Amino acid sequence: MIVDIKGVKVSYSRTCSSKTPKGTLVFLHGWGGSSQSWKPNISELKQNYDCIAIDMPGFSVSAQPDEIWGVEEYSKFIKDFAVSLNLNRFVLVGKSFGGRIGILYASKWSETLTHLILVAAAGLERRSLLDKIKVALAKIGKLPLSLLGFKNFELLREHFYKVIGVNRDSNNYKWEVKKLVTNTNLTEAAEKIPVPTLIVWGTNDVILPLKVGKELNHKIKGSILKQIKGGHNAHQESAEEFNYLVDKFLANNRGLVR
Repeated sequence: MIVDIKGVKVSYSRTCSSKTPKGTLVFLHGWGGSSQSWKPNISELKQNYDCIAIDMPGFSVSAQPDEIWGVEEYSKFIKDFAVSLNLNRFVLVGKSFGGRIGILYASKWSETLTHLILVAAAGLERRSLLDKIKVALAKIGKLPLSLLGFKNFELLREHFYKVIGVNRDSNNYKWEVKKLVTNTNLTEAAEKIPVPTLIVWGTNDVILPLKVGKELNHKIKGSILKQIKGGHNAHQESAEEFNYLVDKFLANNRGLVR
């Protein structure tokens, strides 16, 4: 399905096998993912819930915004998307990058949510001194190479990024978004979230270690932290366990409104 949100054409899927769904779940994928990332989960959860999975603007087949979006713009997009689909109150499910957006959204528009589910959510991690040095060097590295007038500037720049250990996204829009969102710490936003929140983390996540999940659990009052087997994509690797946790969490925290 395609919907136009303020000039940006966005692709999403919507599926439900029940005539009387218990509620609506809106899924936000991670950085390298798409709406398809939730397939192992939606295939089961659709039995009881109206499941909506979005290809975020600038990702997968959704159109790229004219300007570089940060966490603020992406969270506002979710608000506009919900209005466009006439969603009253819903459950927001965000993984990693999607969880980052979910944290800010829940802190600003909690009245539109019944629950929040965060999967290996980014947003609270802080860059180490080494990371900051790498990014600074990457920025500085552009200057001498360009001044030297190398014809293969792009090639040399990519090599420079590799040498200092900076992973540069091949898509320029995503690269600029990545720089913007990773510089946004959402600790204060997490502390303002008032809705029932489930945090799910893979026991072997090396991209965002479990300690980040524990800190998030501490910041969001009343939140529940559950560990499942797997890495950063544990919701796929242990889909059955993840789906069970979601269903149990929503059943034990009544108040779903369709």
